[in-house]
Amino acid sequence: MGDNATKRIKLLEDLQNKKMQLQSKIESNGTPPPPPKEEPIERTPAEANRLQAVKQAALQQSNQHSDGFFVTQDSNFGNLILSVVPRFNPDGTMAAGNLPRTAGAGVLRKS
Repeated sequence: MGDNATKRIKLLEDLQNKKMQLQSKIESNGTPPPPPKEEPIERTPAEANRLQAVKQAALQQSNQHSDGFFVTQDSNFGNLILSVVPRFNPDGTMAAGNLPRTAGAGVLRKS
């Protein structure tokens, strides 16, 4: 156990040193270094079509089986669909673009 504790202390010291170095670079430049740029993924037409079909299937299933609202959107985290808060008009009615739920959708059934 003493060897593991020593390794942890050494690791924490190294992290602290790196943190101090980064902070000194920021203070000398006045601005933090830019985050690394991620290269966009290039897809073949077949891959793009398959991804679009998967997105639409996920969107359709989530709208059928959930009381929430969802949209398809590319996500940095790999999510195909994102949940959104519905918009309401000032009079309290739902804004255009919010699809009304069909009767019975989203009801859990015992199997």
